[in-house]
Amino acid sequence: RKMADTTAAHAGEDTEKMLEDYKKDVAETDKDEYANLSSDEKTAWLRSKGVFIETVEERKAAAEARKNKKFDGAAGIYDIRPGMPPPPLSFKYVRVPCDDSVAFEEIQGFGYDACDNFLEMLKPKFAGGNVDSDKAQRAAMQHLGNSVPTLGDKGMSTLADAAEDGAVEVFALVRPAASNKHTGVYIYLDEVGMLKGLRPNRRASGIAKTCGFDDAQFFGDVFMGRVQVTPSPTHNIDFCANDLDSGARWLKAATTENYDYNMGMRQISDTMAEMRGGGAADDDAEKEGEGYKWSQDGDDLEISVEVEADVTKKDLKISFGQEKISVKVKGDTKVELTLFDKIRPDECNWTLSKGKLTLTMEKQVSGSWPNIVRWSESTS
Repeated sequence: RKMADTTAAHAGEDTEKMLEDYKKDVAETDKDEYANLSSDEKTAWLRSKGVFIETVEERKAAAEARKNKKFDGAAGIYDIRPGMPPPPLSFKYVRVPCDDSVAFEEIQGFGYDACDNFLEMLKPKFAGGNVDSDKAQRAAMQHLGNSVPTLGDKGMSTLADAAEDGAVEVFALVRPAASNKHTGVYIYLDEVGMLKGLRPNRRASGIAKTCGFDDAQFFGDVFMGRVQVTPSPTHNIDFCANDLDSGARWLKAATTENYDYNMGMRQISDTMAEMRGGGAADDDAEKEGEGYKWSQDGDDLEISVEVEADVTKKDLKISFGQEKISVKVKGDTKVELTLFDKIRPDECNWTLSKGKLTLTMEKQVSGSWPNIVRWSESTS
């Protein structure tokens, strides 16, 4: 404000002293100016100085915006009601069409929360289409065995709802690690794309094969994005069309990083097993928990709980969340767990037979878990 006058008055003096005098002058002027402002004017004044301020009203408005947001699937952006603030996050992602003749499409995405926004924002992209009941039955038999009963109206209704509303499945190509600055690259696909009879996506399968997944199959258009988990919180970052070039650094390192990840997870599993007094970990082996037993394969988890012989389905209340599950028997909590990683609640089910309750859950991201619960729970 008075830099020109100060410079003239102190011409020839030490530069640091000039700067110090200027700072004091500005500070005194700012102090007087600030003291005479109203509350709203003080907020505006502080913001003009680069200070980040969020008022109670603005926090409420932001929460209301998240509550009232609606997604325009065609445009690929959030459409906010008048007066609502725009989404604070922006990131690029890529559509990989199932038609080989159509080029990759780089898309600008937006989101509200520090999380993997694709799980919600891509649902409209996969919405619509009809599920083939014969394909659904064959898929159920392949997944659960030939003894699985015929899918009834309820089962088909659930699949139809998933097709109509859009359901997003996640396939991890590269998981976050120190070597890739804690960023993971994922394919997001239509969970019921195969049951809709969508065309195979050969390019997506080829990308997965380059990353070390020889038998991965995808149907319909898929999307590819990147998620960073460190520094916390988890958030989406750019994944661009040129990230699909054959010479892209992440793609060339994927096979090695996936091998290192699997070896690391195996070492953690073995260490945990040794701490419990056993030998090396065996994913298929049933493990003991507090009041339950559990086992896993690459895609699924199974928990079994012993209950009294007279317990019926009416006595049970089972709750599946993305990261938590609970089992109540006759009103009493039998099992309550914060899981090691996320599951898909819409793909979970349970059965009761001869005093044994069995919970079956599908992991959101395939891979071996070193434990069923978070470390804090398992070591407390």
